[in-house]
Amino acid sequence: AYLILLLDVLSRWGIGEQALLNPFELHRVQLADPNCRIPAHQFNDVLQRAHLLTGEDSLAYHLGTQMRISTHGFIGFAIMTSSTATEAIVLASRFIGIRLPYCQMVSRYHPPTADIQLICDLSIELLRSELLLSLLIGILQIGEALIQQSIKAKISLDFDEPVNFHKFTKLINSQFLFNQPIVNPEFDSKLAKVALLTADPVASQLALTQCEAELSALGRRDRLAARVREILISHKQRY
Repeated sequence: AYLILLLDVLSRWGIGEQALLNPFELHRVQLADPNCRIPAHQFNDVLQRAHLLTGEDSLAYHLGTQMRISTHGFIGFAIMTSSTATEAIVLASRFIGIRLPYCQMVSRYHPPTADIQLICDLSIELLRSELLLSLLIGILQIGEALIQQSIKAKISLDFDEPVNFHKFTKLINSQFLFNQPIVNPEFDSKLAKVALLTADPVASQLALTQCEAELSALGRRDRLAARVREILISHKQRY
């Protein structure tokens, strides 16, 4: 799904599917299969080629702003139909492993602010930094659409600022801080209580059932900490 997003972004430069994917013997029809999985190292090679073809130092801004809730499959559907932003964040934390098995999310509330720590075990660059940056930009954009409010967040990132990324910062409401200890977007805690305009309890239950099935199909988690965190997050009484 994220490679298809990359293909859509590259179309802005007039770069077609074959130019990007042929060296890797991949094609769009294959990527559209819901069961298709791309190894991280291969995704990294494709992303590096995309940078070469476009001459763009950071594609993260373009990936993030073109990201839609549907990009994330049934997780996106479950988030969209949640009752509040808090419930949406909890669901994203619970099911992020379906799409990004090397990532975990931990949300914390400490009024007047709230934050989300994004833990990514991936060590491959350029993939890690581009993935995290585009994902956070996408979350901001999707979040604003769901609550119909502007989100001014302070986003800490644990890597160097991409070359020429500064040209995009004036287009985003939030502040980006690079070379920080953790990946951690922080925002006004009042936003977490906002009701989603797209809330739908019946559709939400259908999406949750599908997400549970997909999570089970992936098998047992390798990391004990990730499994324990998932149990804590999904418990009805929270912590």
